[in-house]
Amino acid sequence: MLPQTDRNPLLPVLLAFATGAMAAGADWMPTATLLWLAAILIASLTSIALLPRQTARARLLILLLPLFCISGLLYTDSFLHPKLPAHHISNLILNKQDVSLTGKLIQKPVFKHDKTYLVLETDSILLPSSPYGPIAATGRVALTVNAPLLKGLIPGQDYLVRSRLSLPDKPATPGAFDYAGHLAVDEILVTGWVATPIFIQPISLPDTGSFSLPNRYFLEKFRLQFEDFLHANLTPDNTALYQALLVGDSSSLSPEISETYRASGIMHILAISGTHLVVVAFLITVFFRFVIGRIPGLLLRLPAIKISLILSFPVLVLYAGFAGFHPPVVRALIMTAVFMTAILMDRQWSSLNNLAIAAFCILLLNPLSIHTASFQLSFAATAAIILAMPHLAAWRPKNNKRSIVQTLKFFIISGLFISCAAFLATAPLALLHFNRISLLGPITTLAVTPFLCFWTLPVGLLAVLSHSLFPTFSIFLLHAGTFGIQSSHMLTTFLAGLPFTSFWLPTPTRPVLILSYALLLLIFRLKRPLPVLTGLACFALLLSGQISLPKHNDNTTQISFLSVGNGSATVVEQPDNSVILIDGGGPPTTGFYDVGERVIAPFLWHRQIRKVEQIILTHAHADHFNGLPWIIKRFQPKILWLSETAIHDAGFGAVLYEAKQAGCRVRVAKEGEVLASGKNGLTITCLANMALAGNTTSGAGEKTPSDNPNNRGLILRLNNGDNSFLFPGDIEKDYEEHILRKSALLKADVLLMPHHGLRSSGSARFMEAVAPRYCVVSTGKKEPFPPPQYRDSGGDIFSTALHGSIFFQSDGKAITARTYRNATH
Repeated sequence: MLPQTDRNPLLPVLLAFATGAMAAGADWMPTATLLWLAAILIASLTSIALLPRQTARARLLILLLPLFCISGLLYTDSFLHPKLPAHHISNLILNKQDVSLTGKLIQKPVFKHDKTYLVLETDSILLPSSPYGPIAATGRVALTVNAPLLKGLIPGQDYLVRSRLSLPDKPATPGAFDYAGHLAVDEILVTGWVATPIFIQPISLPDTGSFSLPNRYFLEKFRLQFEDFLHANLTPDNTALYQALLVGDSSSLSPEISETYRASGIMHILAISGTHLVVVAFLITVFFRFVIGRIPGLLLRLPAIKISLILSFPVLVLYAGFAGFHPPVVRALIMTAVFMTAILMDRQWSSLNNLAIAAFCILLLNPLSIHTASFQLSFAATAAIILAMPHLAAWRPKNNKRSIVQTLKFFIISGLFISCAAFLATAPLALLHFNRISLLGPITTLAVTPFLCFWTLPVGLLAVLSHSLFPTFSIFLLHAGTFGIQSSHMLTTFLAGLPFTSFWLPTPTRPVLILSYALLLLIFRLKRPLPVLTGLACFALLLSGQISLPKHNDNTTQISFLSVGNGSATVVEQPDNSVILIDGGGPPTTGFYDVGERVIAPFLWHRQIRKVEQIILTHAHADHFNGLPWIIKRFQPKILWLSETAIHDAGFGAVLYEAKQAGCRVRVAKEGEVLASGKNGLTITCLANMALAGNTTSGAGEKTPSDNPNNRGLILRLNNGDNSFLFPGDIEKDYEEHILRKSALLKADVLLMPHHGLRSSGSARFMEAVAPRYCVVSTGKKEPFPPPQYRDSGGDIFSTALHGSIFFQSDGKAITARTYRNATH
């Protein structure tokens, strides 16, 4: 059933506005001046259409939609490029620098991955170059404190902080998470690192001796107080689940629990959303109706339901604030407000119209919310549920034949149907943001929701209300609520352990997204089983990534040097869609950051790559291999080429383990061996294996193999027709002599600078032998640039730290280069 625009007049207007908001900031959009002219033109035509004519309404709608689209684009662009005052902190910080700043803590501290995260609203800053002392400043700063959860930090208090501030980098690799954009949604344009908690000192102590009215930070303080109560009385795992369900903070969830809930497809239950607000609204309304029923005087003036709704809404607002005013909660709150207003005014209401009003309210407050996964998934799921509800009428038992069994059967069928509708509507967006879907999501949601939402959540809310006055009773409630937590753990662990529960798939392209949702609308309209099943099969095929759009250049090989920070990863895409990965490492892998998962895999999925044929590891240094275990597990390569295998390192052992689990052949490359070949004469040849150099050569002046992994690696040459690329690994100057005797094979069009452009590599003789047209520095350091030893190389020099990922297109005759970022050098 498709929505009717006469009953939902705001729906097409919202879609037009949202389309413009999504397009804001795109490179292909015209300048703002042209858009203003177009807006004036359409506004003029709209005024003409308002003349009294029979077709005025249709013409007005046609003209208003482009106008709202342009309005959404311009309004969002004003948030993307805000006009900030000169004393805004983002205008005062140009590079990384140590400063002292004062400001107010506006959110409760968040503890995650052995670090504490704070948000400070600054009011002054002391720069190293300032001769006159602190200067006034405005703007928010996201601070990372190198310490576990800090006690005594209170929202609303002023603090003096010593921190190293910097501007967050924009995305450097296609498909990678946009951290700067994520912060910008919360109006945070500067980040800071606090080396020790000693660098955070309160300016004024909290006033606890006198009574004061609650301020804007009252709810943040209350959240922090309740979290401390949870930590003091429950186990860490139960505390983390309660924090997610009641406070909206999932930062304390262990990686194991998070993975279990993601694999079973119910991570959304742990994010406060409309379901939680419905439960709260139901409980509050029932309570107030019970109380009002005992006051006959009120019932003579207003119906009980209206009085209950009037009293319930302020409580719902407080709960939304306690939950942090996240987009799903705000959406549900606004929809509830519209629904309550319709009842109070005895007016009809439309669910889709209410949804459009809620979306407009959120976008008017902050249009950047439209780019967040939370906003998109929340509204897509709610819209699907609204469209699916009319189909449930056919299964509803008749009143005169209703039994307990029939009622239970209807609830199970309707719950599963609604869960499936929400799953289908969010699947394309889940792949867009996370590249992962769980087929058991609808079943797990149906099984776990009664335990978490209908037992643990209500009991936990009562504990929230009572923990200050009746702590013993609150602890009893919290322990009673853990029954739902433990039950959900058992169910999710069992279901997540089943085979084929979740899939990692490529990022859907814009055409695939449009086709997917067009197909979903058609499926919602179909009634016969066979067409519905056919539509679902086509929907699954679209999202599986098996259908690939034709490439612009079918005979072109792309070599992509990814921006992975201090590390190296190069992706070679051949015309026949076979992919080779040369190295795959970055900054040290920790419990929450894996360069394979966060950078390399998202890039591969962004390029619609489902499988990597071969992986070549130049040498066994962590900054070249620490992302490979995750890549091997997800992309199942056939061959893993190494310089040697007898290396006693836990991280390298993880690479070998995953290779064994994936059935990947592990081979040691030999000098002169062709490791890969493809179309257009593409070959990857091992010019030297420095780990075996002492066993195969004995020339005068040559060094025996070093204990340093940098000098025990592979020297690779990629030839594609007349074009050539050289990958010398991290070889240092003292060991370059071994390969300089092969100077005829060293000459290349593109050189990946040895050892990330450091002074220890790249001698003048080596650069003279290679004579590259393009040089690439794979590094996380922006300075010095260009590296001193390469400034006279005569070729163009690119740095992944400055330019982001660097892409070379080679057709065997010509090479074209482009960068992901536009940087001057």
